[in-house]
Amino acid sequence: MDKGIRPESNRKFAELLPTRAAIGNTAFRKSVMTHLIEEFSISLASAATHYNHSFQECKKANPTLVEGLGRADGKKGGRKAKPKAPIVVVPRAATDLATFMAAGLTLEEATAAVNKTAPAVIVVPDEPVQTVFAVCKKSDNSVIAEGLSFEDAKALVQKAVTAKKAKLYWI
Repeated sequence: MDKGIRPESNRKFAELLPTRAAIGNTAFRKSVMTHLIEEFSISLASAATHYNHSFQECKKANPTLVEGLGRADGKKGGRKAKPKAPIVVVPRAATDLATFMAAGLTLEEATAAVNKTAPAVIVVPDEPVQTVFAVCKKSDNSVIAEGLSFEDAKALVQKAVTAKKAKLYWI
């Protein structure tokens, strides 16, 4: 035991490995870690680290001996992610099931959305679209023309730029 924790962990792992089938994987791991805790007065986390080192060393040397022991290769540890509900954005005017179902919700989700109990549905207000513009003079903010379409307002500002007249802007 005077060689250190890792060699002792490797030795105990190899010693108990033939009994793994009889006692089970959990009991095998627990007995190796308990031995390390008792012999070296280390914490459970430290014992788990040394056990894992021994497991990895054995897996490198002979993977068939440790088949079925430990976590599967493709599996990650930690907590499982909670499934997130899809977020569906619908206009505020939507109040019927058909509109919500057309947005991709199931009948249950659409019913919850109509009843305003669905957390996954974000209702956005219908934003007004600006169709009328005004052109103003930049120096004193006076209105030059109003009631113009976007193209007309833009053309008026551009005309003033090319003629090198007063600076204009549209709102």
